[in-house]
Amino acid sequence: MTAVETVPTNLTAQQLGQLFQYTVEAYKTFQKFAENLPNPVARDLFKFFAIDERTNRDLLEMKVAATEGGRVRATLGPDLIFQELLEGEMSFRNSAEFLIGRERALQRRLRDYLGNATPADRSLLVYLESCKRSHVVELERELELIKNDPDWWKREDAEYRLVHGASPA
Repeated sequence: MTAVETVPTNLTAQQLGQLFQYTVEAYKTFQKFAENLPNPVARDLFKFFAIDERTNRDLLEMKVAATEGGRVRATLGPDLIFQELLEGEMSFRNSAEFLIGRERALQRRLRDYLGNATPADRSLLVYLESCKRSHVVELERELELIKNDPDWWKREDAEYRLVHGASPA
């Protein structure tokens, strides 16, 4: 059996642009959740996600500057799903499932890019893919909490409820 050798390739401008676009959109979404959710546990989670995405954006900008010397432009057109997500038209469960799906989709894309990445791109892709993996795990925890309490993201008493459970009615 003959092994097929894959030739490592650099990230293309289009790939970097897609990663950058996703990062900008994710940052805006996570930041809005961090600003609007009354639940302090969920709010802090989304604050950390926003920080991750800002760091990812900065790394991608540096990568673009190092490889192309130009800037990546992000289109900030309206996205109906994000409007529903941010304006509360989706249930918390649907919002969490949507975010998990979105993070997983990018994680898969990053894994695909890793398959034939050059050594110069490998570390950045590993870092970004690991970030997405951690977001999925944290969002899955939020989804489980939402399944137990559909208004979980509204709970201002989140820490109390985690420690003591729901107060008897």
